Amino acid sequence: MKNYVGLLFCLFSGTQLLVAQPQIIDEIVAVVGNEIILHSDIQIQKNQIKAQGYGGDITDCEVLEEILFEKLLLNQAKVDSVEVSDEMVLTELEKRITVFIRQIGSEKALEEYYGKSIGEIRDEFFEVLKDQLLVQRMEGEISADMNITPSDVQNFYTSIPPDSLPFISASVEMAMVAKYPKPTVEETDRVRQRLRDLKEMAESGKEEFETLAVLYSEDPGSATKGGALGLKPRGTWVPQFDAVAFGLAEGEVSAPFKTDYGFHIMQMIERRGEMYNANHILLVPKTSSTQLLESKSELDNIHNLIRTDSISFALAANKFSDDERSKNQNGAMVNPATGSTVYQMDELDPALFLTIDTLEIGDVSKSVFFQSPNREKGYRLVKLVSRTEPHRANLTDDYQQLQEMTSQKFRATQIDSWMRDHIRETYIKINQDFIGCEFGYPWVEERANAE
Repeated sequence: MKNYVGLLFCLFSGTQLLVAQPQIIDEIVAVVGNEIILHSDIQIQKNQIKAQGYGGDITDCEVLEEILFEKLLLNQAKVDSVEVSDEMVLTELEKRITVFIRQIGSEKALEEYYGKSIGEIRDEFFEVLKDQLLVQRMEGEISADMNITPSDVQNFYTSIPPDSLPFISASVEMAMVAKYPKPTVEETDRVRQRLRDLKEMAESGKEEFETLAVLYSEDPGSATKGGALGLKPRGTWVPQFDAVAFGLAEGEVSAPFKTDYGFHIMQMIERRGEMYNANHILLVPKTSSTQLLESKSELDNIHNLIRTDSISFALAANKFSDDERSKNQNGAMVNPATGSTVYQMDELDPALFLTIDTLEIGDVSKSVFFQSPNREKGYRLVKLVSRTEPHRANLTDDYQQLQEMTSQKFRATQIDSWMRDHIRETYIKINQDFIGCEFGYPWVEERANAE
């Protein structure tokens, strides 16, 4: 049987939009405990798998087994009173809707695609997503007590034929010392006063807040939408946004406040429990070219100290770096996509790639201009900590990856054992049209023998 695990509940779990479905005459094809599977569920799942780019043949039997797998987990989650909070569902729902909006271009385009308002889309998919999260939580419960030891990793590694070991692409680890020139007090005061003026214009009715956002906001993600943030749960944005938002009445405009991105004012549109919809305007204090060059000069001096062994790179990062994410980790740069210090070469932006391309391990670059994720402009020194060439996995260089692969194998084994036990214990009824399917699990065989 082909494995589509991971595509379970793909109706709303992937990053692809749900394709429009033809009308299907429905009937119940299977029952698992208190959960039913409809013929339309199979067809929708097949269409969605194809929409996500799978080019092979997919049979109804294969898809039905994946849905049976999911429904068994879902049924047991409800039997065991496994719970996910509505707040958790709403948070995940908003993340996925945001991805869909980004794919299709706008919220209005998404509404037109489904022929429903964004509120109706949320309502329709809430229970679907809640069931999916219950399935994930149940899978986590099954393998919660799993403990992977170094000997487990060693045994897993030695069990793989040398020519079947996974191929690891080139990667690097880096550290940096960064300097961001600080705007002057006068520039910061100018920005604050400008935001106070915009707040007064909005409150007096001289201009709509949305118009002011389009004209003046420096947030590229929201300015063209009138500063709209959309209905999001607490924790979506930086903490300062939540602190301000939950202190505002509907329609109220905040005083200027600071985040790592600059200075903002916020207009509250509505709040629904732990979710809120707001507009905002961002203004960023400017730094001059003279200030940037002063930062570069300071870094050049630090580079000379490191080059002459007057100070270590780690101490220079701790003492002089303005980058809060890395300075307390000896300057180590953390990959935001993975949370580790390892970057695959294809994950590096072109400027950073060019900075380290000619460095040897342990070398430190000259000061180079860059822009932080918060769009702060500055200069930095980059140290190449390690580099691996494309290679077959080995225990020395790739222990973390092999540990994760071992963990995945153990989880799969535990879930497989759990499935076989609970198939025997759970009421399962399958339509006669699917009795002849060659399933990987005994959904039919053991019951037929028992009868």
